[in-house]
Amino acid sequence: MPSSFYDVVILGTDLEPLLCGALLGREGLRVLVLGQGVTPPSYMIDGVQVETYPLPLTGIQSTLVQSTLELLALQQDVRQRMIPGPAGLQLLLPRHRLRLFSDPERWAAEIEREAPDVTRQAADIARTLGEVDQELDSMLGRHLGWPPETFLERRRFSFAAAALRYDRRGTGWTSWKQLPNRHPLRSGFEAALPHFSGLLGSQHSDATRARLHAQMLRGVGSLSGGWTWFRDALLSRIRSWGGEVRLGDGAVAILPARPDGHTIELARTGEEVGCTHVVHGTSVGELARLLPDREPLSALFERAGEPRSRAYRCSVQLLVDDAGVPEALAPLALYCPDPRTPERSFLLRTEAVGLDRTLIAATTLVDEHRVDTATSPLHFVRQDAMTAIRALMPFVDAHALWIDSPHDGLPPQRLRGRRKISSTEPWTRGPSTMRRVYDFPTRRALGVCALPTRTPARGVFLCNEQVAPGLGFEGAFLAATSVARIVASRYRRQDWLRRGPWAQRSV
Repeated sequence: MPSSFYDVVILGTDLEPLLCGALLGREGLRVLVLGQGVTPPSYMIDGVQVETYPLPLTGIQSTLVQSTLELLALQQDVRQRMIPGPAGLQLLLPRHRLRLFSDPERWAAEIEREAPDVTRQAADIARTLGEVDQELDSMLGRHLGWPPETFLERRRFSFAAAALRYDRRGTGWTSWKQLPNRHPLRSGFEAALPHFSGLLGSQHSDATRARLHAQMLRGVGSLSGGWTWFRDALLSRIRSWGGEVRLGDGAVAILPARPDGHTIELARTGEEVGCTHVVHGTSVGELARLLPDREPLSALFERAGEPRSRAYRCSVQLLVDDAGVPEALAPLALYCPDPRTPERSFLLRTEAVGLDRTLIAATTLVDEHRVDTATSPLHFVRQDAMTAIRALMPFVDAHALWIDSPHDGLPPQRLRGRRKISSTEPWTRGPSTMRRVYDFPTRRALGVCALPTRTPARGVFLCNEQVAPGLGFEGAFLAATSVARIVASRYRRQDWLRRGPWAQRSV
């Protein structure tokens, strides 16, 4: 017998489920958020708060993201916490250093300095990227279902996409492919794709590639406080609208209690709670373990294909003195050691922490065949990161204080001094905490979406990074708003009190 009942139970605390929970809480629904074993976004080491993964804000200027932040009363807070800088992203290649500018004149001057042989082609591509970006921004800003599944959703999607220069699979105009295959400018933009999305570079469609490249030119921002602050802000919105948050608990089973309801069995207390809808925010593989019958998901995999992991995201943190950081290095930079292998690039983020100290975070992708999550440690992770950092900072060894990686299974290592250091919550470390990058057999909706939001299990929705992996940060807003719109529309049909002015709540 359930001890309490909720309208919606959110499983997971990643960006997609928290956005969906905040939107549903704003509609007046009673929401319960379960942590579901998701590792904290940051940890403390030697008095420094370290973000496990950076949160690059690609597409922060898009209509979809801005309208959603306005609905959640977060638009002004995000704007105040945006870290100012002369340029959002810097591309670092063996013989080239490019800074991306949204201003056409400054971008043309940068191309003239670093790649004068493709000045005209780069200007044409940048102009076309701006046009394509406006077309896609207009379509993403509409209230469409991503991916479209019902007859009405597919019809509305077809009408909206008729004016685009891409077909349903996202095939059409290709950005930067006018340049030679191994041109440094083309290699730099291609190397950034897996860092700003959930797909490898070879899996992107022409539409998603153009969208991300245009967002890179418009500027990639970052927040003061990173994902830790953004997550806390979303959780506070859910609580302020009457929702309940249990970060230390999770569901071990989803049992259908009746045709329009479910019973959730909790892990820590064994308590059973009832709900009408379930929004699953972790991987679809974990959802299969929660359902008593795998047959519904087998039907889903037959239709959309089962995702398979191809790589892992791994980050290394290095604390150095300010004297070891070159002045020409931007706060957010992409380093591609070899243009022939752009998938082995590093995303570098530098952040001042305290007096005369800078934290350098290096994030890269590790091939799946090099990782065994059941064993540790992974010694090559820190070695590869230090090799990349030394190529950009020749004197970094003389200024490095300590190095750490929460994913390699090794303890933090002090590089200067003898005092031992340790990190908080050591049980959240190890190779098993790395994020996976999946290969999806099928992709729909211009190549943006992979898995559908509706699952064959009645009342269970999928809202994670596997729904719209093609657009990264903007794709998270796309998946969250699509699921929130479906769930909220069902309650509006059942309860007339949630119509009209009662549905337009604000903080």
